[in-house]
Amino acid sequence: MPNRRHRRTAPTRRELLSVTDELSLARKGERILERRRDSLVFVLLDLLDRWTELRRETDEAFRDAAELHVWGAEREGEIALRALSEARSSHTELIVSETKLVGLTVPFFLSTSARRSLDGRGYGVLGTSALDDELVGSYESVVEDVVRLAEMRAVLLRLLAEIRRLRLRVNYLSQRLIPDLEVEKRHIRRYLDEREQEERFRQFRTKQRNERRQAERREAERREAEQQEAERQEAERQEAERREAERQEAERREAERQEAEQQEGERRVETQQTDDSGRE
Repeated sequence: MPNRRHRRTAPTRRELLSVTDELSLARKGERILERRRDSLVFVLLDLLDRWTELRRETDEAFRDAAELHVWGAEREGEIALRALSEARSSHTELIVSETKLVGLTVPFFLSTSARRSLDGRGYGVLGTSALDDELVGSYESVVEDVVRLAEMRAVLLRLLAEIRRLRLRVNYLSQRLIPDLEVEKRHIRRYLDEREQEERFRQFRTKQRNERRQAERREAERREAEQQEAERQEAERQEAERREAERQEAERREAERQEAEQQEGERRVETQQTDDSGRE
């Protein structure tokens, strides 16, 4: 069965934090509900033991009252016993209220006029026997025990309903909500890890590509620098050759000038000697 929670939002870091908080809150709620359920179970077991003991005592009291009733009917007659029960002017009233038990609202039963003194039972001393008083007292005790049993039974039913409700909530948290949140958390974390791995790989590829481009650029710059250096050296060589050629040309011109001057000097000397010879 596909998890419907995976499609509620995009798997982001914010959603991961939100799911983590929900999971922590769900686990905390599960622990609180479990402790609450366990405490109610302990109270339930204690009340159940007390209810069982009270039920046993009530059964024994009812059997004793029934035996007294049979004995009184044999001794005085059923009509006399019925008249004895109808002689009572007031009947037992039951007041239903509510109280708190370990923080839970439970019913509270209060009976009035269940047990009365001898002069409040509606019949006189004359015409009755001690058996009649014992029979009426036993039935009044049975009525009080029945009221207590009814109260404890109502409390037990309320505790059982609350324990059942807590059990359903705990089961929902432990078997549905918490597993769903854990699956969703793993799904988001796996998605984020994969995306982070892809991002690291992309950054690694980008770094490699940038390094390769930088290496190519440095290699191009080195080649360009070498070419410029070669061109500079070639220009310097050509400049040196040009200067050397100019120097040689200057030396040649200087030599030619000196030679011309020398020839001019010799010619002047010869002219002078010729003039001197002509004057002699």
